[in-house]
Amino acid sequence: MNLTITENLRSQWQRLRADQPRLRIRDAATQLGVSELQLLLTEPADEVLRLEPRAGEIIQALEGLGRVMTLSRNEAVVHETKGVIRNVDIAASGQMGLCLGEIDLRLFLGKWKYAYAVRQGAQGGRDSLQFFDAAGTAVHKIYFFGEEDDSTYKAAWNAVIERYSAAEQRPAIEFARPEPKAARSAPKDAQALLADWAAMTDTHQFHGLLKRHGADRLSALEAASATFTTRLPIDSHERALMLAAERGQSIMAFVGNPGIVQIYTGRVHKLMRAGPWFNVMDPDFNLHANSAAIVGCWLVRKPSEDGDIHSIECFDADDELVLTLFGERKPGIPEQAGWRQLLEDLRA
Repeated sequence: MNLTITENLRSQWQRLRADQPRLRIRDAATQLGVSELQLLLTEPADEVLRLEPRAGEIIQALEGLGRVMTLSRNEAVVHETKGVIRNVDIAASGQMGLCLGEIDLRLFLGKWKYAYAVRQGAQGGRDSLQFFDAAGTAVHKIYFFGEEDDSTYKAAWNAVIERYSAAEQRPAIEFARPEPKAARSAPKDAQALLADWAAMTDTHQFHGLLKRHGADRLSALEAASATFTTRLPIDSHERALMLAAERGQSIMAFVGNPGIVQIYTGRVHKLMRAGPWFNVMDPDFNLHANSAAIVGCWLVRKPSEDGDIHSIECFDADDELVLTLFGERKPGIPEQAGWRQLLEDLRA
């Protein structure tokens, strides 16, 4: 962007913030018809620092430093988890990675294009590292969450930023167009799909099954209806969370976009609604689901060596998977009876 465009856009954003003080930058960008990164780059370079696009290395450099809050989202659901980054493993190709522990992530780094350090302390916010795709859409954000007097952790955080700061802070960027919505694709042979589905021994085989049969996820669920899947009322994710909170049932909540999947495992406690948003507001886990944006929920059964595994899968109006709920489990351990009972009560 040239200087005139940047200044005009900055002025428009300032007016929006004056009129709507609680407006999030992502929503402001949508209103202004630009990407979130384009809007962010109207801020001064000393507040929004460009980093080298080495996202995997940057996340590894944060390992064990102290508590952070990680935020991943799509158009319908926001997932926030607090904890210490540990056990980061980046593939040799640099295209994939994972983080296991309190912060539980699956990283598809081929989709990550830009990295910035955002300093917001003067505005009362928290410093963050923010990562974007080629279109300037936010993929993932990591917020500094140390105690105010934790100077050692703050120094380590700043050292990571200094180590990866780019030599050129404001190069010209030609943003890609957002990826078009994937076309729906029914399975080539529904009966063959069901046969392979029945033969699954691990839930992680499901992605390969879809690819093998040329089907998108929702089309496969529709083809398996009454065999492995059941359509649920569109508020089923809310009712499942309420039942889990009432019963102390530990869950797993998956939220992702093309560049990441973020996972929370544990119990949920404080649930509340704010307008269209249904929220989990616990100390170390927040989930914000826009009920108006979720248009379909399915109960899905997948065979495994540990017995059948059941999940609730939620989709938006673009037929994209935006939220998945499981009962807490680990490989080699059967699904919890409490989760199965919860799903039976949900269907009833």
